[in-house]
Amino acid sequence: MRKLLVVNLVILASLLAIAEVIAALIGQQQGEPLALIRRARQLKSGGSAETPVATTACERKTSWDPESPYVPDPTLGYWYRKNSVNTATIHLSEKVQRTGIVGTVDRYQWTLSTGKRGERLSRPAGAFSGSGPAALLLGDSFLLGAGLSDNASLAWQLQSLLPDRLVSNYAGGGFGTVHQWLMLRDANSKQTLIPAELRQQLNGGHVLLGHAEYYLKRNVAAPSRLRTFNPSCGTFQQQLKRNPSLARAYTHPRASLLNGSLTVSQIPLFEDHQGDDPERDQQIAVTKALVDAILQEISDLNATPAVLWLQGDDDSAVINHYRQRDVAVLDLRGGDGLWTRDNLEPFDNHPGPLSTSHWAALIAEKLRDR
Repeated sequence: MRKLLVVNLVILASLLAIAEVIAALIGQQQGEPLALIRRARQLKSGGSAETPVATTACERKTSWDPESPYVPDPTLGYWYRKNSVNTATIHLSEKVQRTGIVGTVDRYQWTLSTGKRGERLSRPAGAFSGSGPAALLLGDSFLLGAGLSDNASLAWQLQSLLPDRLVSNYAGGGFGTVHQWLMLRDANSKQTLIPAELRQQLNGGHVLLGHAEYYLKRNVAAPSRLRTFNPSCGTFQQQLKRNPSLARAYTHPRASLLNGSLTVSQIPLFEDHQGDDPERDQQIAVTKALVDAILQEISDLNATPAVLWLQGDDDSAVINHYRQRDVAVLDLRGGDGLWTRDNLEPFDNHPGPLSTSHWAALIAEKLRDR
């Protein structure tokens, strides 16, 4: 009996060790290591499988040097500092092993450089830009290139493929369709964000519009979306805690339909947003109205729209609406799961340089055809 018990314990220990190895491999390849590795180690050390270890520590936090790149903006709610270079360092609470890295690491850095209007640079500062029709990139952090330093971002790679054109990256982290409309409306009116010279080069150029299904909640400023802006980790959040008046200056645009007309209001960003989200049908109706308004602004610019489809189901109501309006749609979702594998997890879950180079090639080919 004692011998059988020993054999069973050896088998159990072996299975737990295998589980830890599998978790580590998953962490290297799929970007989900921390929870799995902790669970395997917890089981191996005799911890309960049913009750997770409670912790208030941050699993991941970001510090910026020399300062946070974000500033309040009356049009967009928040935007990026002008003519700035800031480096983000993402810290993990424990070291991990990643493919292509010798040894274990607990931090990762990427740099964000901006131009005179706060746009992310798509070429070295002061470098000559093409005199041909411009390509304006609008969308969220996927298109901005969060987690990637400047020369790995989509716009930078697209600029390298289209040297005769001006590629301008006005995407922003957390943005949706409503932010795209506000940008384009600014280009045709006050030009506080998009300057007159860029507007002129958009005559005969292209406006590249990102779209993902999660934009719908952003467009209506859904409470569930706004609650994600209250993390406790990182120097930006600490800065806001030290300066409550600065925190109150940040807002989020909320689009709505009033008697069939599209309106936008600004609501405080860093508050305790309670309540239910608007119904999905309402989110879709508002987003379709935003699309129609966007296409009118692009027409006024004498530019050609194209949609960069980042995420969503095949039967997307918004994508179908774009197609009904005869707008070209480039499907970048990656049917083979390309970008979902090419990321920097556990540091950052955004698409990596393999995905952005693949996207840039597809977009460049599409723009050359027109």
